[in-house]
Amino acid sequence: MSPREDRERGRETTPQRMAETNPPAVPTSDYSFTLQAVFEMQKTVGQLMQGVETLTHESRENSKKLNHISHVVYAVGAVVTVIGGIAGFVLRGVWEVVAPLLQSHLH
Repeated sequence: MSPREDRERGRETTPQRMAETNPPAVPTSDYSFTLQAVFEMQKTVGQLMQGVETLTHESRENSKKLNHISHVVYAVGAVVTVIGGIAGFVLRGVWEVVAPLLQSHLH
């Protein structure tokens, strides 16, 4: 009978030849893969920490810029209000002088 027929019938057979090399060592005795994985994770975590620090720094700088811009806008609003008040006062005085002249020439 052939080995295939023996397997189909469920008979046990002896191996044709012995193994020429020993099987590889148990993976748990070699830590190089684990060590490499840990170093890769450490590298990735370091990059993430650097990214977070960079974003934090940029956020602080943007906050300072926005704070400066808000002060400038407030100052411009105050200056425009003061100049508008002065201009309104001056124009009212001019109108009080010009209005009677206009009325006298129109009548």
